[in-house]
Amino acid sequence: MSEQTPRPALSPEEKKIKRRKDFWQLDLPLVLGLSLCIFLSIIEFRRAGEGVGRAWVYAFQWPLIGAICCWIWYRYRTEGNVTKGFTNKWKQRINLLEAEAKAAEQHNDEVSAAVAPDDPDLQDWQHYVQDLQRREPPGNPPTEK
Repeated sequence: MSEQTPRPALSPEEKKIKRRKDFWQLDLPLVLGLSLCIFLSIIEFRRAGEGVGRAWVYAFQWPLIGAICCWIWYRYRTEGNVTKGFTNKWKQRINLLEAEAKAAEQHNDEVSAAVAPDDPDLQDWQHYVQDLQRREPPGNPPTEK
């Protein structure tokens, strides 16, 4: 998991303001959203039980939406942002891939420096490839004679 910087300690007044803000911006919308999802799930399960085939989709859709609401609420409570944990992971992944690419590039430079430029077989092969690409360019079908 990503390393988290320690948060500074909040004063009692700041904690009270944060709790009030979290209540209005996180807790109350979660309760309303879950209430709506539960209510609609019950309705759709009843409709599905009455034989409405399409209602089965909605009967499973609303609990799923409720679960997503809980996940978003949890992410905001713990990270303060839904995407913060993902962006940190992707930044670490990008740094790792860049480091691997630099290492591979240095290795390729070392290998190409080790190949003797006066190697006759290599020069013959390069001339053959150049001639082949001139006669039949890459990406085109071969010409018929």
